[in-house]
Amino acid sequence: MTNQEAWRLYEKYLTAWNTTSIEERLKSANEILSENIEYQTARHDLSTGRSLVIEDMATFHERFPGGHFEIGDVSSHHNVALLTWVIIQADGKEFARGGDQITVGRNGQIIKIITFAPSVRDPN
Repeated sequence: MTNQEAWRLYEKYLTAWNTTSIEERLKSANEILSENIEYQTARHDLSTGRSLVIEDMATFHERFPGGHFEIGDVSSHHNVALLTWVIIQADGKEFARGGDQITVGRNGQIIKIITFAPSVRDPN
């Protein structure tokens, strides 16, 4: 997978996060996420299933009404990519940056996502 391919796939993934339409969210998620996707975040232990990702998308809109995600950067090799996500609030101001590691299956769907919360410069 090239950086350009990873970027395009991740853009589609963020489309699902950014839409407020439940129908569009489900359509996008079903297209790009494996049904048995492995999903891990700071809030969730490693879980399996597209439904948890979709639930988190809805929670995002509850916490950040009018907000959306943008891509900060990408680095990829083989079928794995690291991408920086940026939360933009409704007022246009950046709220936070974090990262996702995605793994893509042979069928082009995302089969694993590990999400990292925003990094800190000094862990003390």
